[in-house]
Amino acid sequence: MSNFHSIVVCDFEYEIETGGLPNVLCMVAHVLSENLEHVRTIRLWRGEFGKAPPFDIGPDALFVAYAAWAELICFKVLGWRFPVHVFDEHTAFLASSNILPPYDPELVRQKPRKDLESACDAYGLEPGWQGIDKGTIAPAIGAGTWRQHYTPEQVFNYCTEDVRMEVLLLFAQLRGNKKYPAADPTSVIFWSEYSAKCIALIQARGIPIDTELWNAAQDNKAAVIGELLRQLDPSSGDDEPIYSPEGEWSYRRFEQWLVRSGVTAWPRLDSGKLDIDSDAFRMMSFVPGIEGLHALRDGLGFIVKARLPIGKDGRNRPSLFPFGTFTGRNAHAKSPYNAHAGMRGFMMFPRGTIGAYLDWRTQEVGVAAALSGDPALMTDYASGDIYHALAKLCGFTNDPDPLHWKKTNPAMRNRMKPLQLGINYGMGVPSLARGLDRHPLIGSEVIVRHQRRYTPFWQWREKTAQNALLARRMESVLG
Repeated sequence: MSNFHSIVVCDFEYEIETGGLPNVLCMVAHVLSENLEHVRTIRLWRGEFGKAPPFDIGPDALFVAYAAWAELICFKVLGWRFPVHVFDEHTAFLASSNILPPYDPELVRQKPRKDLESACDAYGLEPGWQGIDKGTIAPAIGAGTWRQHYTPEQVFNYCTEDVRMEVLLLFAQLRGNKKYPAADPTSVIFWSEYSAKCIALIQARGIPIDTELWNAAQDNKAAVIGELLRQLDPSSGDDEPIYSPEGEWSYRRFEQWLVRSGVTAWPRLDSGKLDIDSDAFRMMSFVPGIEGLHALRDGLGFIVKARLPIGKDGRNRPSLFPFGTFTGRNAHAKSPYNAHAGMRGFMMFPRGTIGAYLDWRTQEVGVAAALSGDPALMTDYASGDIYHALAKLCGFTNDPDPLHWKKTNPAMRNRMKPLQLGINYGMGVPSLARGLDRHPLIGSEVIVRHQRRYTPFWQWREKTAQNALLARRMESVLG
């Protein structure tokens, strides 16, 4: 940190309408020296913000915040340039804490919280926010109802306490402790180019929505539900359909439909209840009607519950949480990407513009091949269709042409997708056998064949599973 002549730890408070941009209320910043000594405190209220930040954002300064993308969205709204260097404490916390613990079938895991208070607690900091009810004042500020309950000074005090705790967290992250290693500022600053700057730009711009189509779907929900059920519910017309006419799902009727359809196995949760998350549906997509049922379940939930906040400018601004999953992907909410791909038809780019919808092709496999240096995995990845290689490995095809196999076996290819990813991330024999619809002995044989063909990959996987920075990306996504 001695490379910077000043370190600015900053927090904004703002009001925000559904789907809109922040209406900045106040800002508090602590300016520290290169020795992390307090130099001054800056407090600004609405109407006092200038055309540029009241602190240095150049190459010799470091901007620090927790979940810094929120602060940088405020920069964008205020018309300020982004700081050259950003240290996002949230990203630093994830880099240390997103570690996959050893598998324990008896352990009931709960998703850990990753907010500022939880991060401070994780580093053993003395509890802050004394006399401040964060659970009440934060939503009141966001909703713009704070005036009914709080004074501007109380809002300032809350913002100031956030900054004080962020300063203490910065010290703790740079030191490290028995549980978490010291943060590497160079890496965190590099990662923050994405997790702070890029995410802020994405959220500020938003996703353009066909509001006319969305409003029509909301105004005619009953008709939309009926048509979706007719087209996609494989039990539509049965005496006991999976869905009610109002679009309500029934676990009991789904299980009965599986029995009637001759499905002898379906993934279950530890509680014994049927597993109906997206991974389970993808793994069982070879069952006739399941792919349509998956699309229906995602689509109905999205439309019926109206999970698409739209701002006055017709744009959806979902909450994005960079590196929010164990595998390092974004966790996000309230966007078209939370539902089946068909729901992305609600996106509409303004007239005269071009929108590109892009996705990495089997990115995880390519990264694993490069990092492990496995020549066989590299060859199969470079062939253009890694799923064809897995199908051959499983004994499901002798077709030497990946392109021909892809065109003539779409159902089999879709079946191979989650299995390839699952094996790489540690899928066990029972889950693999269910995905293949074969006896566990067959699943075991497939894993043995996979280990023999991709021996360098498996050796790398075993070695890196002990490395905290890489193990956090080795989440078992399917079982």
